[in-house]
Amino acid sequence: MIQLPVINRASLWYLIVVLTAVSFTWSERLSSIGVILLVAHWLLDSHLLIKLSSCWSRLTTSRLLPITLLLWSFFLLHVLGLLWSDHIAEGWQSIEVKLTLLILPVLFATENYLDAKKTATIFLIFSLSCCLSFFYSVAYSYMHYYAKGWSAVVQRMNISEGIMHPGYYSNYFAYALVWCVFELTSVKKNTTSRQAMLIGIILIVLSALLLLVSKTAMLYVTCFAVYMVWLSTARIRQMAQRILVFIFCIGSIGMMITQIPTIRIRIIETFRDSSQLNKDVPLANSTGSRLAAWHNEWTLIKEKWATGYGTGEANVALKNKLINDGYVRLAEENMHTHNQVFHTWLDLGILGVLLIVAILLVSSQVFSRLQNRLAWWLLPLIVMNILTDDMLEVQAGTVFFAFFLTLFIYQRSDKRLSYS
Repeated sequence: MIQLPVINRASLWYLIVVLTAVSFTWSERLSSIGVILLVAHWLLDSHLLIKLSSCWSRLTTSRLLPITLLLWSFFLLHVLGLLWSDHIAEGWQSIEVKLTLLILPVLFATENYLDAKKTATIFLIFSLSCCLSFFYSVAYSYMHYYAKGWSAVVQRMNISEGIMHPGYYSNYFAYALVWCVFELTSVKKNTTSRQAMLIGIILIVLSALLLLVSKTAMLYVTCFAVYMVWLSTARIRQMAQRILVFIFCIGSIGMMITQIPTIRIRIIETFRDSSQLNKDVPLANSTGSRLAAWHNEWTLIKEKWATGYGTGEANVALKNKLINDGYVRLAEENMHTHNQVFHTWLDLGILGVLLIVAILLVSSQVFSRLQNRLAWWLLPLIVMNILTDDMLEVQAGTVFFAFFLTLFIYQRSDKRLSYS
């Protein structure tokens, strides 16, 4: 008689976390299922009452209290912002996307089995999923656009069409790249086969980033490359010599990177588009449309900088302002804020912006204290995304960032794995 293996709570939790991480690379909304499964796993516990009684004490420990209060305050401020909002439906939609900021701290603070070994496995599977997702995206583009030629097949919007917007999609490849590089250059000895696998993943991930050519992701990868080059010069004891070698390496790498056609085109496009700020600027002009939107958003912010216009009002207020200022084409194409800081400021006023800054600073402090480089490098990715897009208004951004942020923050520092 065949006996099925017994899956304990820790193994089931681990499986759900892995599946959730994988889901990000395949669909913008699939991660909701992972969060629902985590909630169900948390509730279906024979020690639920004990876990509930210890929940508050766990969340309010000296190390976790500040970040817990900040995450919950940011969420609750959005609920409060409905009081002075004229568009309640849009407000509730914004709140729904941010539910993970309320739920995940509870789930991961009271039941978190993450350790170094599990982290490595989760990110290896996540990185492999990125590669498979990229292969699917290329195949999808080939099947739909081959008749128009290879230039259409490798066009960034066509490649990402089968999954999600290339700006969101690129974030996953960028973060997978960070883990792969850290893993490849770690002190521990990797087997030859593991090193070959990591190098292969890095090459595939870089290929994906070069084809998707997200400016935000490329800027993030550039910053990470600068960091790694600086670390690689650590053996040079004389600081002046180290700085010279560092500058030479960065200059050489920069010159080579700018010769890559896709990157060179995006750089030229950025300078060209930023100089074409007329009233008829299209949404397809990613730089020009953003500059036009940010200019109008800042005007709106100055009118109600303290309280904002209410949850869900940011894009509505921007659209009306664009129409009034003659940017009719952008308004018709439903241009949105493309800047989470401005978006939050328009919705909630200055307090919402201060909460975002505080969450990032406190998270940085926690990760620095834990000496978790992988977790810390999630923060620059968040910063660059919220400065160039309203990433906390879409599930592909909010759930991804909230998932890994809280998973790392509420990781247990002791050897006890169960909180029941």
